[in-house]
Amino acid sequence: MHVYDTVNKTELEADTKKLVDLMVEGRQVDLYLKEKKSDEDGYMSWDVEHWSSIDSKRFIRCYSLEGRVLGESTGHNIYDLYNEFKPEEAVKVELS
Repeated sequence: MHVYDTVNKTELEADTKKLVDLMVEGRQVDLYLKEKKSDEDGYMSWDVEHWSSIDSKRFIRCYSLEGRVLGESTGHNIYDLYNEFKPEEAVKVELS
């Protein structure tokens, strides 16, 4: 998939594994979703997911809605990361 690197102002090709490796190296991956998502309780809605790593096996996802960063976040370990991290479903993927 096409990924725009906002730091180096370049475009690169990366699959999901490569994006996870880049997060472990200290980069953040922003997924701009096709449509707004909500959690199962209807408590929160978002249209952008900001993924980064705490270390090589722990990851955090923060959220934005219509340009506003939300205060909520979720933690994920390397084993459940691939159930939630879906860059192939995003309209646009950015690396920051």
